[in-house]
Amino acid sequence: MTISNKLDLASIDVIAFDLDGTLIDTSEAMLDVYHQVFEHAIQNGDAEKQPSQEEIYASFGLVGDEAWKKVAPDMSEDQHRRYKKEHDELLDQKMQKKSFALPGVPELLRQLAEHYELATASNCGEGYLSNVLSKDDLDAQITYKLCAGSVGASRKSEVLNELKQQAGGKGIVMVGDRKSDVDAAREAGIPVIGVKSDFAEPGELDEADVVIDSITDLSELLGQAEPHQKQS
Repeated sequence: MTISNKLDLASIDVIAFDLDGTLIDTSEAMLDVYHQVFEHAIQNGDAEKQPSQEEIYASFGLVGDEAWKKVAPDMSEDQHRRYKKEHDELLDQKMQKKSFALPGVPELLRQLAEHYELATASNCGEGYLSNVLSKDDLDAQITYKLCAGSVGASRKSEVLNELKQQAGGKGIVMVGDRKSDVDAAREAGIPVIGVKSDFAEPGELDEADVVIDSITDLSELLGQAEPHQKQS
């Protein structure tokens, strides 16, 4: 594991997490919901075929409108709005019923919250974030509950800039699994830890300051720094 000079582990006070692919995995639910929505779209003559699994995965990490342009490039904006609304309602129903946290994540966040302030930095909407945090006592572990929907952002870097403002000069690191996370951190001027996932294409994390194999490896990585005292 090679750590770049930009990542000073001892200076980290706040850890900002991407959601999908990093803390949670809603891929099966997403695939099912997209299938249902496009089944309706095809019946209505608004789509010719189902998007492929690869096309759906490629939309992960994008802001809502951009995600729909990825999976349904031939739809009009009005059609995007209509089917996105149906998609969000169906996914909301699924997420209220169960946890989608990756193995070990609830325990990891409880452990990290003893020494760091934790944040979310996602391109999702407020309802989606609320559903994620309502499970496994995650809400209690997150100090800064931020997403594109909550701050009116069109880019993830804007979410991170809002976090920088709220954190008041504390040292922040971004943790994510896609190139969009790396790019957002670079735009916001903060270091980034890449986490390998099944959704990223080869090379997406090449510009991260360090790459770990699994989210549960984060505690080991941070353990290489001097013992950290959580700021009040």
